[in-house]
Amino acid sequence: MHIRLCIVATAVFSSFAAGCENHDWTSPMLGGHVNHDLMARYDLDKRIQPGALPTLPQQIKDIHWGQLNILSTTDTHGWLAGHLLDENYSADYGDFADFVRKMKAKADALGVDLLLVDSGDLHDGTGFGDATTPNGRLTLPIFKQLPYDLLSIGNHELYTTEIANDTYRNFAPNWGGRYVTSNVDFYDNGVRKQFSQRYAYWQTKFGLRIMSFSFLYNFTGNSNASVVTPVGTAVQQSWFTQQASRKDIDYFIITGHVTLRGSTEWNLVYSAIRQYHPTTPILIFGGHRHVRDAVAWDASAIGTAAGRYCETVGWTTVDGLSPNVTRARSPMGSGTIRNPRPSSIPGINFTQVTSSNLSYSRQYLDFNRPTFEKHTSSLSQALNTSYGTGITNQITRNFSSLPQLTSLLGCSPASYYQNNYPLTSPNNLFNFLTTTVFPAVVYAPGRNTSQYPRIILTNTGGFRYDVLKGRFTLDNAYQANPYTNLWQYMSTPWGVAKNLLANMQTDRVYKRQSSNSTVYNSTTGLYTTPGYLTKDDFGNDGDNTIHFDQGYFDSGHYVQANVSVANISDSTLVDVYGTSFFTAAAAKYLQGNTTGWISVTNSTGGGFTSFDTLPMYARLFWDKNC
Repeated sequence: MHIRLCIVATAVFSSFAAGCENHDWTSPMLGGHVNHDLMARYDLDKRIQPGALPTLPQQIKDIHWGQLNILSTTDTHGWLAGHLLDENYSADYGDFADFVRKMKAKADALGVDLLLVDSGDLHDGTGFGDATTPNGRLTLPIFKQLPYDLLSIGNHELYTTEIANDTYRNFAPNWGGRYVTSNVDFYDNGVRKQFSQRYAYWQTKFGLRIMSFSFLYNFTGNSNASVVTPVGTAVQQSWFTQQASRKDIDYFIITGHVTLRGSTEWNLVYSAIRQYHPTTPILIFGGHRHVRDAVAWDASAIGTAAGRYCETVGWTTVDGLSPNVTRARSPMGSGTIRNPRPSSIPGINFTQVTSSNLSYSRQYLDFNRPTFEKHTSSLSQALNTSYGTGITNQITRNFSSLPQLTSLLGCSPASYYQNNYPLTSPNNLFNFLTTTVFPAVVYAPGRNTSQYPRIILTNTGGFRYDVLKGRFTLDNAYQANPYTNLWQYMSTPWGVAKNLLANMQTDRVYKRQSSNSTVYNSTTGLYTTPGYLTKDDFGNDGDNTIHFDQGYFDSGHYVQANVSVANISDSTLVDVYGTSFFTAAAAKYLQGNTTGWISVTNSTGGGFTSFDTLPMYARLFWDKNC
């Protein structure tokens, strides 16, 4: 991809090297070519992880500070080392730790509250997080070093008993009652117990009395070590009604691993609180959908979501709080959003608040060093401290303890994106998989000839991230597809098999929601870097870094490779390949099949999984000299 960049004079680059706090990443675009060697002189002493690309110059907007300010993360999925091949998100959790500590110091200096919250899903997404026993052995100790004020559980903490047990025993107790699970229980030696605290009642530094709940969506894929109570049931339980009806509450701050937009679960939580507190402010921090978004339930109840994979840090502020509830004073005046129009919520039996003294701001911050430096630049000390660099060094050491993660599997000759290009493009990941990768490596031993026509189906939701040009390692393989679902096949008449893709696109069980809350618009080309262009209930100005259109194209819920099926009759038997994640659902569309599902084996006789697919292709077909 060719990127238009913001370039400044050499004299300005020289000033970067002389003083980190006096950076000028936000200069207007003049056009031209970036001298990466010159950039490296500035970035050398603040290098993130070894091999990470330096972030290119970009236009970063100022942020608004309010009486109450919240930094939020969600769906980090083990990406604590940052994105080594994507310069837009190349900061690691050591950089983020320094940023958080300095932002908290800045809040103290301004006389306002700053909270840090997370909405769950810490597992399943990178080799750094997943290639250990237990999963997360190296990433969770890093996460625990940050000063989170409120956290919630995600579905990826509950899929397996091993991870659920580790979270219950070793992670949740770390947070002193702020890891809240309002609708999750755990079988502790056969005894059903609360996974952690159901709620948290606490007071901020400047006196705001907070009631916090934290919910997981109505998840049913958990192992039998845990129990997820439907949200609608949880908000009717006596413990909830007792706490929600308390009078000594100034603000509800709620985290949860629940889709923010159009969510029945959040609507139920909102309605349950409003029965007792018709106007008390509510802030909700959602997750799970991997998108940047903000939603207004009414003029004093809003929610935000902070994307995914350490690409985004959410920034939400509130002004207009009464001196009766907080000693904090607004340092910058009212926020940019006042009295947002309430969303339509079916079934409520009360009038939604349409006006309020509160005002809000929300921005989505890109996860990189220039962003973190920009917003802490008024502080005298540079971003690097022993605290943050210690965490960065810990990440580097932990990576080095898993040399298999960085061993070269092959050199990707191009970048293949999930959504930046249409399915017909050679740069679309699913096009690459179905036209090149699957035909080459997905087959049962001895069944890769024209004698055995085959179709190979996969759910697009099983692929989690792009494959970028350059070194492709086991860590990149985890990022692209961390799941070990077995490839399986059955033989069935072509007359039935040819309709499978169309049928599966509408299958209810495994349908993946499209990301329609993040809208990508074309621009005039004046922006400096590709990235998210977000539209939410508050407008289209939420992205803190000004991006140009990186493109967004939906590839459907499933994609399919067709191999040797041209000119065959409806009675011809074909091999239908899918993964064990969805083959049970696919079977109902394959009546008349002559076999059941048969697992595909690898060269050593073991199972061949979805995770194995790209590494096998890289070893066999990609050059080893990047």
